[in-house]
Amino acid sequence: MIPAARPALVDPSAAPFELVRQDFSTRLTTGQAVAVDNPYGDVRLRFGGYEDQLEIHSVAQRPGSATPILLQPAVVDGSYWIAPRLPANTLLAEGQRLDLVIFIPLGHAVDARTENGTIESRGIRADIDLRSTSGNIAIRGTKGRIKAETGPGTIEVSLLRAPPGSHQHFATSTGSIVLAVNDDLDASLEMSTSAAFATEYSLQIERLPGQEPNKRAIARIGEYKADVVVESRRGEIRLQRWSGFRTADGKPVEEDEEADTDSD
Repeated sequence: MIPAARPALVDPSAAPFELVRQDFSTRLTTGQAVAVDNPYGDVRLRFGGYEDQLEIHSVAQRPGSATPILLQPAVVDGSYWIAPRLPANTLLAEGQRLDLVIFIPLGHAVDARTENGTIESRGIRADIDLRSTSGNIAIRGTKGRIKAETGPGTIEVSLLRAPPGSHQHFATSTGSIVLAVNDDLDASLEMSTSAAFATEYSLQIERLPGQEPNKRAIARIGEYKADVVVESRRGEIRLQRWSGFRTADGKPVEEDEEADTDSD
């Protein structure tokens, strides 16, 4: 005789995840910097137009019994701060997270931080400084100075012409780095890693025995008007040639202009 199946045990405290959306909008002062510190999820930056209007769209995922993550943007030391936080003495519930999409207007520098979350930037027209403890970073169509750093996460970036006199910096500990550039970058590019280089450009490689990274490569792309430094202790570095976008009649289109049309 086949024994009857035992009923599944259901935790009575378990509850389905709830999605909570919040939208914020504010007018920044001219040139006001934006700071984002989100330890609970992703940060996605988008170009927000030519006025000083900033928009924030958040999506929080939480079990029904979890304490909500509070999102209360405010001006701190002159910068506009977006820093969601749980109340004091509260722990993050399993599966709980909060993701942000932020539309940044022209000329407002951004400093963004995450823990494990992805940082994605499209079409920003200002300086950006992006750092994740272990998440991936993706950058496309930025007109400004760029700094990006993560640990084991990856960095993928397509660079427009480097701003004259700028110093751009990309770094990981063990994650790979992929740079797509075109021949109009107008910069000296220095890359260091203990892993492999893969490139479509000519490199001058220097061995660094006993050091980590253990080799350095130099490439000059276009005129020397800026510096780009790429570092990974143990991640592969790929330098790819990007041909850019063109209109139907063959005229070049800068990538940030194409990115402005993205709605996602």
